[in-house]
Amino acid sequence: MQVWGMQKGTDPINLRPKGTGMPDSRKILLVDDDLDHLSICKLVLTNRGYDVLVLWNTDVLLEVVKDFLPGVIFMDHRMPARNGIEATQLLKSNEATRAIPVVYFTGVDGGEELSRQAGADAFLAKPFNIDSLISMVNRFVP
Repeated sequence: MQVWGMQKGTDPINLRPKGTGMPDSRKILLVDDDLDHLSICKLVLTNRGYDVLVLWNTDVLLEVVKDFLPGVIFMDHRMPARNGIEATQLLKSNEATRAIPVVYFTGVDGGEELSRQAGADAFLAKPFNIDSLISMVNRFVP
């Protein structure tokens, strides 16, 4: 599994070449610090033909999003460095990334309200079933 993030005392892991400048609807970025959750979601989505990148830390979020240019981003609330609200607000305040839909997905109490505070485009409560995940992807990906 390809994971982007920062390990203590190291540089970013496996940075890809610069993107084309246009978001690709077949690309999905999953931002969550739960590696088991990331693995399951990535497996489900890649088996359906999506190009999925996972990020388990928000330290390099903006750079990764500008480079990968996903069609949709799934953002967890509890994250190292910036929490999901701060990370989503960072994306939505940047000219190059603000149009990319962000789905806030968390099991935190009051998650839907946190999603609104963050300025996310949608909310998906954890735990969720595979059909709910695919339905949310289909909402934003043609």
